[in-house]
Amino acid sequence: MVAGSLEPPLGVTRVAIPHGVVREGELVRELRLNPVGAADQAFLLDTAGSMTAHERANALLERCLDEERPEMLVASLTAGDREALLLQLRRLTFGESLDCVLPCVACAEPMELEMRVGDLLLDAYDEARPSYEVTIGPGEAVSARFRLPTVADLREAARSSKADPDAMALDLLAMCVSEVRGMEIAEADAQTRSSIEAAMAERDPQAEIELDLTCPSCSTSFSTIFDAASFLLQELDARASTLFEEVHALALHYHWSEREILAMAPSRRERYIGLLAEALRGPDEAGYATT
Repeated sequence: MVAGSLEPPLGVTRVAIPHGVVREGELVRELRLNPVGAADQAFLLDTAGSMTAHERANALLERCLDEERPEMLVASLTAGDREALLLQLRRLTFGESLDCVLPCVACAEPMELEMRVGDLLLDAYDEARPSYEVTIGPGEAVSARFRLPTVADLREAARSSKADPDAMALDLLAMCVSEVRGMEIAEADAQTRSSIEAAMAERDPQAEIELDLTCPSCSTSFSTIFDAASFLLQELDARASTLFEEVHALALHYHWSEREILAMAPSRRERYIGLLAEALRGPDEAGYATT
């Protein structure tokens, strides 16, 4: 990012996040984001076997954010802000429309869903603080103070829990809960821990996008979680194979380097591919005059 720049450069868009990050003592709810480029797609393809989906999505945000120290910024995001940024990134890269197919949980018939990114994004939270204090009841009330989990917390909890969901949940609470009426969070009973988790979720609703669906075939109603990271990565991985076919064709015939081809705007690259296809078909098939 260029210090002191008032307007984002071409291709960069200011996008909103619901909770916000603290910068120089102020809560910032707008960040600068680039759409996914060809070099970013190549990076994702290279990391498909060496990084988890969660890690790949975080790395993609770091590459596309036009902010100082993007890796530190991503690590400080709440889960909801991360989800919002991934949705915004999807909008910038592919557009507003979200079309997907998933099977019904009852009859397994495929269901076609037509959604819009804007329908999944929440407005700025009315209450956004560095930490929260709640009273858990009824009965003997328990006071708890906590902060919302960040990307860094989720990363550390996943690493320390070794894929044990219960251990990960407890580790996450231990990192984020600073006080539970004078006791350690590990000493709190299951009901208290569950209540604190619910209070966290209530204050970061963008973190989990729940879709309420009804199957058109069997009329069964059910809910499912929409994971923006998984959806976006699937789309990008599907497009990456086409990208490398384009790079291969252009490098083979024009002798440009991979770096040069990936740096091209998609419209320009597609134009060259079209011209190359016409040339390879021959003058007659391409419609050129032969006399």
